[in-house]
Amino acid sequence: MADDLISSLYPPPPPYFKYFTDDNVTKFEEWKKTESEGLPKGELSLQVPPEVPLGDQYRGYGSIWALENKLPSLKELGWRQLYNDHDETITSKQKIDELHKLLDSLLLNFLELVGLMSVEPAKFYVKVEDLKLILININHLLNTYRPHQTRESLIMLLKKQIESKRAEILEIDKVTAEVKEKILGLVLNGEIAHLQERRNDISESGEHEEQMKKLQLLRELMEEQKK
Repeated sequence: MADDLISSLYPPPPPYFKYFTDDNVTKFEEWKKTESEGLPKGELSLQVPPEVPLGDQYRGYGSIWALENKLPSLKELGWRQLYNDHDETITSKQKIDELHKLLDSLLLNFLELVGLMSVEPAKFYVKVEDLKLILININHLLNTYRPHQTRESLIMLLKKQIESKRAEILEIDKVTAEVKEKILGLVLNGEIAHLQERRNDISESGEHEEQMKKLQLLRELMEEQKK
């Protein structure tokens, strides 16, 4: 029963988790500052991190895991490999061909199992083991596509991030253009209002023609901004 709990999908926390309190963490930090030799005693000894595994494997959640992130071969796992033995150098086309062969064998063995159940049901386990071996080979062959799947998933994620950033940049450019337009509009409106207020003074000072050109230019700029 204990092994089932350890190897479950969401195993319960170890019983000593309750000793990882704020008080114990503080005490452990104070103990490290004293540079004491040996391990702390009692509950504080649980605060010491485990040593780095020295072998090629480690145990976690009731299972054995390899330190090297590599898909083990079926022979290493104790199963007979039914497809091309050079699975690391096999091409994608060869993998597809091997999968078709395994699927044909799976269907054939299932039909043989149905026939065997109608003739000699007591020997069903023989065909069940054959089906199990074929399914394990199919699963292992499909797992060789994991690196490719990871690369494609990463590419899709990066593409989504790039599209998101581009959309943000376009939105920023749009808002910036709107702000510039409003600022320029305020400036031009202010200039036009100022020139209109000084129209009489301008006429008397002889600057009428020059200032009217300036006023016309400002109005043209306003029309362009509206477009």
